This record gives sequence, C-alpha cells and structure tokens, in this order.
Amino acid sequence: MKVVFVVGCTASGKSKYALERAQKNSSAIVNCDSVQVYQGLRIGSALPTPVEMALAPHFLYAYVPPGEKITAGQYCRDFYGLMEQIKNDFNEVLVVGGTGFYFQAIEKGMFDVGGENPEVREKLQKQTETEEGAKALYEDFKARDPVAAQRIFPNDHYRLIRAMELMLTQGKTLTQIQTEFENQSNKFPWPLEKVGIQISREELLPKIQKRTRAMLDEGLIQEVKSLRDQGLRQWAPMESVGYKEVNQFLDGSEEISTPETLEEKIIMNTMKLAKKQKTWFQRDPSIRW
Repeated sequence: MKVVFVVGCTASGKSKYALERAQKNSSAIVNCDSVQVYQGLRIGSALPTPVEMALAPHFLYAYVPPGEKITAGQYCRDFYGLMEQIKNDFNEVLVVGGTGFYFQAIEKGMFDVGGENPEVREKLQKQTETEEGAKALYEDFKARDPVAAQRIFPNDHYRLIRAMELMLTQGKTLTQIQTEFENQSNKFPWPLEKVGIQISREELLPKIQKRTRAMLDEGLIQEVKSLRDQGLRQWAPMESVGYKEVNQFLDGSEEISTPETLEEKIIMNTMKLAKKQKTWFQRDPSIRW
C-alpha cells in the first residue's frame, strides 16, 4: 500500500485532485484537516458533500462529536488505528488536508508532550477575553519563542493558548518541543509520496471570495447560531477561520457589524491562513508541486 500526502493551502483544489485520483485508482481518502474532523461544522469547514463522499471511500471526516476536542497526538493515534484496519483493502491511500502539524505528526511521530493543565489554560483563556490581554499574551509568547510566533497569528487564540500552556507546564519553548520530536528516528511504515497543489495569490483570492460568499449563502451564520444554541460558543474549533468571525458578528462586534464586513473579514483571514499554510509546506523539499 502506498500513502500519498495531498497538501496545500485552503481552497487550492486539494479535495478535487484527491477525488479525481481516488476514482481513477480506486483509492481511499483520509482527512488531514484539523477542522473537518469535527461533527456539526459542515459549511464553514468546507466538508466534502455526501455526493462527493459517495464517489470514493472517505475516512476521519466529521467523526469527533460536538463539544469534544482533539489534539494532534490523538489524531495521530486515530490515523494509525484506521490504517491498520484498511491497509489490506487499498493499494493507495490519499491523505488530504492543510494542517501541516498533523502531517508532520503522522510522518515523523508525535512527541508526547502532555502539558495539560486546566488551571493554567483557564487563566490564559481569561487573558484573551480582552483585546489588551490577548495582545499582551501574544507579545509574551513572541518574546519567549520568536520562531514559533512566526507560525501562529495573534488572533489565533486557540493555538496561542495551547502553545503557552505547553511552554509554561513543560519549561521548554514550543520550538524546542517540536525540534525534539522532529529529531526522532521513527520511520513512516509505508511507501510515501507527497503531492502539493500550487496556486498563485492572484488565482487564490477570487476562489476564496467565491467560496466565502457561497458559505454565507448556504447558511454559515445559521450553522454557527445552531452550535451556540447547543452551548458550544467556546468549543475549540469555533476559533477557526470563518467560525470565529461569525461568532464575533453574532456577539455584536463593532469591527464586524454588517454582513459585508463579516464577508470581508473572513476573506482577509482566510488569505492569511493560506499564506501561513504555504509557508509551512514550502519548507518540505520532498513535496512534488
């Protein structure tokens, strides 16, 4: 069995490429997107449609129940558990997504950092509830680990809190922790091919604009309202791009006060996310673009 990583930034066309290749080669498709793992986030996560999923076997999509959270370590365990189940059923498995950290975890191994400390996390979360507090926390993070700060945006409170929680409980910077598991000698157990879907900024922007409008037209705001009604306003994936901006809109944010400004903000932050994803994957010389 060969494993193929299909990587790239959001809206680049990874899913389309994977679906066409899976149909041609009778391959399986495995999700490697940290938002598409969650149930209830269909519109804003750009989850493959039921029609698309019927065209090829899809795994690890929308399998984490509402209210629960998943770490890269847990995803890694779920991935290897799945692969053991399906390794004799397919000649090729396409692992598709834009979450570079998840790809790194399944290829090179996951350093079991632990670092779960509810008291520390709660204190950090309270700090991000105000604009001043969030800014001060990010400046503290940047001072402690300027390398990791290049990969985490100031408004990405979920990853910022998790990074600071790890650093405060482990006594190491996030870069030190990542370097340790990158230096492990774990060997990926199957033949591996890496395909990157490349797209220019000029091509990407209109695609993201079109997709954002389609999400809003399809009912992204209603999807978020439904999750909030279930008491999931503070659920971890609600901090991801698209969901976070809609939550701010529904909270009565002065910055995002109209449907027009909501759309603009989602587009802007999606482009920032795409840039970050491109930077991550461009570091890997073994990807064939």
